[in-house]
Amino acid sequence: TSRSPAERDPGRSAPVTTIATFSKPEEAHLLRLRLEAAGIPAFVQDENIVQLHWLYSNAIGGVRVQVPDDEVTAVREFLA
Repeated sequence: TSRSPAERDPGRSAPVTTIATFSKPEEAHLLRLRLEAAGIPAFVQDENIVQLHWLYSNAIGGVRVQVPDDEVTAVREFLA
């Protein structure tokens, strides 16, 4: 499981950007795996709440894939 920048370094809270949202955690993890294979750190948010209460997915904005702000340009180039 990929951890957020704040989890990797608790003394630092790096700003992050949501690059995609999905209704299913499996779809979010597929993107996360592709990004990490390209050397771009990524992590998934809100997967547990969606797995427990799937009807909440739309209300909370779905399962989010996030990357550190300084990686957004690399992600756009990779996905293009």
